[in-house]
Amino acid sequence: MTPILLLQLRNIITSPLISIFCKKFEENEILLRKSIDTSICTVLIGLENIMDNTILYDKIIDSITFTEFYKTIEFENGKVSSINYSFEQEGLIPLNMIFSNKKGRISEMISNEVGIKSETAGAILNFAVMLILSHFVNERQKSIIIQNDLNSQKKVILNNVPEGIRVLLGYSNFEYEDAYADSNTVIKTDSKTHFLNKIFKF
Repeated sequence: MTPILLLQLRNIITSPLISIFCKKFEENEILLRKSIDTSICTVLIGLENIMDNTILYDKIIDSITFTEFYKTIEFENGKVSSINYSFEQEGLIPLNMIFSNKKGRISEMISNEVGIKSETAGAILNFAVMLILSHFVNERQKSIIIQNDLNSQKKVILNNVPEGIRVLLGYSNFEYEDAYADSNTVIKTDSKTHFLNKIFKF
């Protein structure tokens, strides 16, 4: 079952926005959707890893409110209707705070795993972190619920993160669990095959 938090973030993004990104980055739509999905899941796991450090987490959340991306992003019926491409620069700061010096390696892994250009992977990772943090700021009154949801749904979210990135983030012993299998049964299989079959759906 897809985690509620992940569904909420997926539903914010519209098909027209995907089409715009495809033209801007000159990428295949299916691969671009996969890169967004992977980036969202990767950022969520990175945030979950640092949430216990409340000073750092609050600093990251607070910093977003001053960005052009957050100030200018527009929503209509709960979906993004307009964005500022400032995320290509502004996403670097929170990503470095979340992943330290691993940001470059993570975007390269997404590029290699999904099959998109390195530049696209880096830009989409920046977009994902700005979108997630903007959502968290807008839902700040529900911050405890969001943190609890993220913690409880971490295992399912990790299923959507490529193995190399999981290892880099400290989950080298994680075993892929088939979302369609019995919840008590661990499927020991090649996670890459499952990952490549996942399509970002709206």
